[in-house]
Amino acid sequence: MRNYKSELEAQLKEIESLITLNNKNLARLKNLPEFGVKASTVRGCHQYYLIDKDTGKRKYAGKEKLKLVKKLIQRDYAVATDKKLVDLRNRLDRFISNYDICEVEALYEKLPDARKSMVIPVIEPDDCFIKRWYEAHPGQQNTYHEDGIYQTNRGDMVRSKSEKIIADTLEKYKIPYQYEPMLELGYNTVYPDFVALNVRTRKTLYWEHLGIVSDIEYATKNFKKIQNYEKHGYLLGKNLITTMESEDIPIDVKLVERKIKEFLL
Repeated sequence: MRNYKSELEAQLKEIESLITLNNKNLARLKNLPEFGVKASTVRGCHQYYLIDKDTGKRKYAGKEKLKLVKKLIQRDYAVATDKKLVDLRNRLDRFISNYDICEVEALYEKLPDARKSMVIPVIEPDDCFIKRWYEAHPGQQNTYHEDGIYQTNRGDMVRSKSEKIIADTLEKYKIPYQYEPMLELGYNTVYPDFVALNVRTRKTLYWEHLGIVSDIEYATKNFKKIQNYEKHGYLLGKNLITTMESEDIPIDVKLVERKIKEFLL
């Protein structure tokens, strides 16, 4: 199960930043006279009245007072915003201090082996999930083309140097992956170059490397392939990753790493 603590901590930092920004706005408005503002709309026109906070008397604010009215309303908004942000910060801080979904996983992990063997955990440990994922996504399913001629660091045989680069980079970041799994897209069976698992989110993504996009026939064929993926719910940047190269421009290794960090870590 995904642990949202880091996201919650990031949200807390954002709230702290907003409090700091809002306090600067309050500081610029702190010397305003202590008037309240009554605002209304009559026949499509906005009308404003200044209210003396001591006597409660109100006075119509003409055009000459609109700059003051604007500052007073901005101040009131900033005061209300500060109150709300501080309240949210305090509540979120208390929640984070007591939140750790890993405690649920730990209940299973701490069981003696004799008990653990009898339990089906409500949150499956990563190693068990990864094992099941490998079983559900077998690799080396494409027997149509020639055998691979490049050996990856993991020992798989792939068909191109670029595929070896991708495989070895996935292995470097300890990303579970399979080479050339089988995937049904409607009535068509395809064999993506890779299928990979984001262990943190437990999300499966497919990876296609387009090797010679400078070739018009090849590029057209693969354009249709990507369209077919997206037609069946595999969207670029969501659950489908692509890389490409041409005769003149080799695969960008740094971009491969960036995509792994963005989608698979």
